[in-house]
Amino acid sequence: MTSIELEPIRDLLVKAYDTSMGDGCTPEAQQSIEDFEQKYNVKLPTAYRALLLEFGACNFGDPALYSVKELSWAYPDFLEVYREYEKEYELPADLQPFPIGGFGEGSTAILDQNSGKVLMLIHDAGETPLREIAVDFNELMTMLAESAIWVQEQMN
Repeated sequence: MTSIELEPIRDLLVKAYDTSMGDGCTPEAQQSIEDFEQKYNVKLPTAYRALLLEFGACNFGDPALYSVKELSWAYPDFLEVYREYEKEYELPADLQPFPIGGFGEGSTAILDQNSGKVLMLIHDAGETPLREIAVDFNELMTMLAESAIWVQEQMN
């Protein structure tokens, strides 16, 4: 399945997955995604969905992006944590967060479905629990892919 969402960065993603994920990519099954969406009555963000269908989960950088199997535990946990953050912090009212991955130190990568921005929901945040890490999903994937390729080149 080819997605227009990933077209501008497809070649870069192919190279990154091939160099840093060993056997390359393991795309998610359409049915797995649909089952998840039905179970939680939610739609995966379009670009993230396209990545999962074409390449599979991305774990060659920080954040490591969730597979559908990982989403099965991460999504309900995220909803619970986010409710707590809403009580403690003044979060943007128009934010429509969807968890797409995790950082090694416990923070969560979220994709705001309104703005398209990728944000970090900071674990044990101080005053500001959200930090922008990319203007959109493709920028995040470009950063992760370029970093993974660079690391692999340094090791060769």
